[in-house]
Amino acid sequence: MGGGSAPPPDPNMGYAALKSAQTGQQMLDWMKEQAQVTNAWAEQDRARYQDTFVPLQDQFIQEAQDYNTLARRNTEAQRATADVEQAAAARQAQQDRDLMARGIDPRSGRAATARERGAVDTALAAAGAGNMARRTTEATGRGMRMEAINLGQGGAVNPATSMSLSNSAGASGFGGAMRGLGQQSSILAQQHQQQLGQWRANQDRMGAIGGALGSVAGAFFSDENMKTDKKPVGRGAALRAVEDMPVETWRYKDGVADEGQHIGTYAQDFQSATGAGDGTKIEVQDAIGVITGAIQDLSAEVKDLKAGRGMRVAA
Repeated sequence: MGGGSAPPPDPNMGYAALKSAQTGQQMLDWMKEQAQVTNAWAEQDRARYQDTFVPLQDQFIQEAQDYNTLARRNTEAQRATADVEQAAAARQAQQDRDLMARGIDPRSGRAATARERGAVDTALAAAGAGNMARRTTEATGRGMRMEAINLGQGGAVNPATSMSLSNSAGASGFGGAMRGLGQQSSILAQQHQQQLGQWRANQDRMGAIGGALGSVAGAFFSDENMKTDKKPVGRGAALRAVEDMPVETWRYKDGVADEGQHIGTYAQDFQSATGAGDGTKIEVQDAIGVITGAIQDLSAEVKDLKAGRGMRVAA
């Protein structure tokens, strides 16, 4: 005995699922607009970088590459040596003037010896200054190359940042849309499972009822040898019980039995009139027995009437 088709979807569940998907789509659309803005920023930053900073970088790089050359190192060494020699010559001239002021001939042996020592010191100082100038030139060249490398590494920061913002915006939008669709799917799947669960429960309940009715419709144990505590009902008792029980048309409430329209009495009245049952259901055997007894009582009454006794058994 089937329980009908599965219940229709709850409109509120479908509305919630639809709104979830719509919200995700709205987020995607909004984040796509944001991505267009940040993409435009990236294009502007990139254009400015290419048009303004790349030429400056190329110039600086070329200068860095051209700076530390053999010619420059020699030139700087010569300049440093010349500076030392010039300073030494000025110092020697001052010493000569001091000697002459004291009445000493600068060309005398003592003065010449001092001059020679000064020349040696000057030569050493010039060589040292030249070497220092070369090393300074090399160090400066290396520093310029490092600055050029660092400049190249950091020059595209703004475009990269804008592109990162754009990609993040797009990813967030797509993620929101996917979450909305996933939530919609989850809500509908949950709703479907709930409906199927209720439908299966109804099917099981109706199957149990159908099984019970099938047993009744087929046969139930009524062999006299299987029964005990036998007592006669008494003439007229079954008919009086039937007369006292109201019989109405009614429908099972939603979720109860087959939820259909029926005609019959109530378990409470059946129990009150016959003493059988628990007040919530009527056993089929008891119902058949009461009906059979009432029919027998009516049959006896009819026979009495035919015999002219005019006696109503059930009165």
